[in-house]
Parts: sequence; C-alpha cells; structure tokens
Amino acid sequence: MSYGDKPFGLREIKVYSLPGGTGVAVGIEQTLKFTERLRTGTLSGGDKLSAVASISEAADFEIERGGISLAAYATMTGRTVTTSGSTPNEQTSLVGDSQKSFPYFQLQGRSLGEAATDDIHVVLYKCKLTSGLEGSFADGQFFSSGFKGIAVDDDVNGVWDFIEHETAAALGAII
Repeated sequence: MSYGDKPFGLREIKVYSLPGGTGVAVGIEQTLKFTERLRTGTLSGGDKLSAVASISEAADFEIERGGISLAAYATMTGRTVTTSGSTPNEQTSLVGDSQKSFPYFQLQGRSLGEAATDDIHVVLYKCKLTSGLEGSFADGQFFSSGFKGIAVDDDVNGVWDFIEHETAAALGAII
C-alpha cells in the first residue's frame, strides 16, 4: 500500500464534544503534535539488563494554531461562547471561569498525501486538556494559541487511530 503513507502538511483539525457532539473546526491549524506514551519497565540482575517491557498507555498531543477559535476552545473546556448585540455592535465572549472540571472530547486531524488525492486521518478518541490556553500578543505579530493534552483509551476504539484513504476525505462525524 502506498497511499496515505507520506502525509504532507496539516489540512484540518476538528474537536467533538463527547458523547456524540458536532465537530468544531480549530481553524488556521499550524501544528498537531502526537506522542505515544509508553509504560516501560526493566529487569536487571547479574550485572546485565535481562528484559524490557513496553506497553502503550496513552498519547500526548499539542495543537498550535493561528489566532483563537472560541468555539473550539469552549468544546475542549466545557465552557460556553455567548454572543450579544447586533451588527455592527455584536460581541462574542468566552469567560475563563475557574473551579470547573474540563470534559473529555474527541480530536480528529487530517493531512494530505504526497499525490494530493490521498490523505491520512488521526483520531484521538478520548482527550482532555492538561494545559490551559497559551498564546502571546506581540507587536507586529498575529496572536497564535496553543493547547496540550492527553488522549486515553475510550474502552471501545483504543487510544488513537491512523486511517489512510486512497481517495482523500474530509473529517466526518464523531467516530
């Protein structure tokens, strides 16, 4: 199989409320970093290493994007985006309230293949943020935001999936 095995770029990321939420585009996606987390142990004795055990247990992820999507961040934190007023005086806000537990969500990302007719999707089935919103306002630069989290086993699909498509497909509904 040669389709989908040479991903290029980052086409889109969506986050979905669990259970069964609608996908919200992260938008202006710049980076989706994925690191499988292993639980490992070693057995040694007699002045040598005799055995090593490695078991997949989770995945760490990081997202960087240009600007900020209040709707996507609200999905990842369980907060609510509110809009008031009317054009040209409309106002949209997201309140960063404290002492509320963040919910689990599903994360899907997509990258095109080298032929641009194929693609690969990554699905992290059960995610939670472990680091709050990060970003900088700086002179002469656009605001960029970042998020970090952990994906754990959802007891149905596992922790993550890579799905290669011979014919590129947009991100779909929650899996």
